[in-house]
Amino acid sequence: MLEFFNKFKVLQDENLSKHCTMRVGGNAKYYIEPIDSEQFVEIVKNCIKYKIKYFVLGNGSNVIFRDNGFNGIVICTKKLQDIKTKNNMIIADCGTNLYVFNKFAQENGLGGSEWSYGIPGTIGGAVCMNAGAYGGQMQDIVLKVKVFDGKKTKILYNNELQMGYRDSIIKREKYIVLKVWLKLKKDDKQKIKAKQIEYLNRRRLSQPLETYNSGSIFKKVNDISAGKIIDNLGLKGVKINGAQISKLHANFIINLGSAKSNDIENLIELIKQKVKDKLSISLEEEVIFIGEE
Repeated sequence: MLEFFNKFKVLQDENLSKHCTMRVGGNAKYYIEPIDSEQFVEIVKNCIKYKIKYFVLGNGSNVIFRDNGFNGIVICTKKLQDIKTKNNMIIADCGTNLYVFNKFAQENGLGGSEWSYGIPGTIGGAVCMNAGAYGGQMQDIVLKVKVFDGKKTKILYNNELQMGYRDSIIKREKYIVLKVWLKLKKDDKQKIKAKQIEYLNRRRLSQPLETYNSGSIFKKVNDISAGKIIDNLGLKGVKINGAQISKLHANFIINLGSAKSNDIENLIELIKQKVKDKLSISLEEEVIFIGEE
């Protein structure tokens, strides 16, 4: 291991299946959890300087690690969860879990993000991909973002983020989110809590929340739900070994307990081929696969 890592707590051959919600994947050569933004930036700078392959991981809810592992450094942001309020803003570190964020917003009587309650991700990941649900999206509440562009840190305001459907300049340019300022609105705490519970209950009724999964597999097509497209072809319940298209929601693939990442990739390819053959529609993945093929 290179000398500059000696001052950090680095794990070797860390099993990645416990760090993604699909619960699949091999080992990372190195795994590290920075304790603050300064350490995070220092690690990334050195990875770039020494040309070491790295991957920044949040909650692992839209990431599927491959069975052959990752021959580099996985940098996980789970310890970067500082969160505070100022006026009607919430300022949150990139690793702040969306459950934590929503609980904090509710306790401070700040509404506008209730739609995100129940999404198993982080603030950083949600901003990067402009996460959205039930008519809400990050684009509506993000004021500004502090990012590291590989050379320096800088602030990007909402109008500079170029946010679109599951997209942003952060995602396209591979910037690293460090901190996010979110503009919310004062509201009654109990009303906020009721809305959060309502959205969570809607998710429970329509999504396989109690299973190992990575959320929505495919993006919408011309504003049509990929789940409806897949469901209309009668593909719910189709399995490849331990991977199955959810019987509850066709845009979810679940790990029945014994799935390998290869099973999931093959099932995704099967879905894409069926949809292409039958409907001449090309589905695009929302999840990403990381690791050695």
